[in-house]
Amino acid sequence: GRSSGGGGGGGGSARQIGARTSSWTGGGSGGRSTVKSFIVSGSTVSFGSVAQCGLLGGPAQFVWSAVRNADALGLILTRRFSSSAARFGFRGMSVSAWEDTDEDGAGHHDIGGSGDWRDFAMNFYGRFDLAAREFVRGHSDLAMSHVAAYFKSYQRAAYDVAALIDASGVEPIIHDDITTRMCAAVGTAISSVVVIFIGYIVSNHRGTKDPYAEPLSDRSVCEIMLLSFIFSYTLIFTVMEPLRASIKAVYVCFAQHPQSLSQAFPLIFHRLSRISQANAADWTSGNMVV
Repeated sequence: GRSSGGGGGGGGSARQIGARTSSWTGGGSGGRSTVKSFIVSGSTVSFGSVAQCGLLGGPAQFVWSAVRNADALGLILTRRFSSSAARFGFRGMSVSAWEDTDEDGAGHHDIGGSGDWRDFAMNFYGRFDLAAREFVRGHSDLAMSHVAAYFKSYQRAAYDVAALIDASGVEPIIHDDITTRMCAAVGTAISSVVVIFIGYIVSNHRGTKDPYAEPLSDRSVCEIMLLSFIFSYTLIFTVMEPLRASIKAVYVCFAQHPQSLSQAFPLIFHRLSRISQANAADWTSGNMVV
């Protein structure tokens, strides 16, 4: 009885794994995962998620970078002031920022003093920080890997991927990734060359040879160069977007199924494992200092 029940449980788990594999490889249709299937799903079923990511993924990435930098700055300041206090022998007191104590021990509130605006500022910053983190968790562009693999909605996929990243400790690796900055640098360099070339041609051919055409003014030349830079940068960054998407999909795969990544790309797996372990050790030591 137990052996048959165990076999049934094993068969059920195997069926679940097979269903997950089929849903990932062909969107639940049992077919192979191809570029054509992803394009079809992105233009039909998941078009809303793709549009939301295109509109909110970039701002969420910017807010996430700002929040991470603010956390790093706060950690540095906490370490510095805590070490200074320990060096001079100061001890913390459980007293609010706006409460003073008289000589007889009776406390009174400094209404209208400096503590009021400090409490208000800290409260406002705390609410803003929570709202920013909630916005990042619900609109991260990392969710597109689950949207493409499991046909989830954009926000549900974003929350699931955020939970995976928090549990696996991959967040410092993603934050330190230079893929986005590299793509931006390449796009800026190529766009600058294109703008210089177009500006040289337009400035030397302003339509002065045609008697019926009005010559281009300097403002028109600057507008043409600006529009050329915007279009060229957008085109180049869009062309390099599959590279960014592939690298972020590898990070999500490492957070969700590290062993599958170890079998497919062992070098990348060992590299990410060492970095994640080092980041976990640094974060633990940082918390101990604080």
